[in-house]
Amino acid sequence: MAMAKVASSAGFAIGVVDDREAFANLQRFPMAQEVFTSYEQAFEKIQPNASTYLVIVTRGHKEDMRVLAWAARTEARYIGMIGSKRKVLSVYKALEKEGYRPEEFERVYAPMGLEIGALSPEEIAISIVAELIAVRRNAQNAAHKRLESSSAKP
Repeated sequence: MAMAKVASSAGFAIGVVDDREAFANLQRFPMAQEVFTSYEQAFEKIQPNASTYLVIVTRGHKEDMRVLAWAARTEARYIGMIGSKRKVLSVYKALEKEGYRPEEFERVYAPMGLEIGALSPEEIAISIVAELIAVRRNAQNAAHKRLESSSAKP
């Protein structure tokens, strides 16, 4: 919720996807333009383009992998995934076993968010939205954080 609030206040349109209706609803996310309770429905309806920012914050590796598999092959301007370096690399490796090329993850910001020492959900949301703003404004001093899978290294 903190992420949606901060992103909305920074001028980003909000869409929420979660297969649990108790979590994905307009009562919890009144700022959302779209709420989906089915990944399949969201993947069919959402058509990311060069103005789209996708933030992957799911409840586990399986869902992260599912969403990243879809997101990596879209035209989204920004794809970010939360998680430890170990988790991110394990998701990449699993997707590579399914036929994804390591290069498909080069534009993924992971772990996402600017390094500001954030600890609380609100601080983490601010660090992520700061990164979104840096991408939106083409900031030169905001480094693209990305992890490469071991198979991408020479």
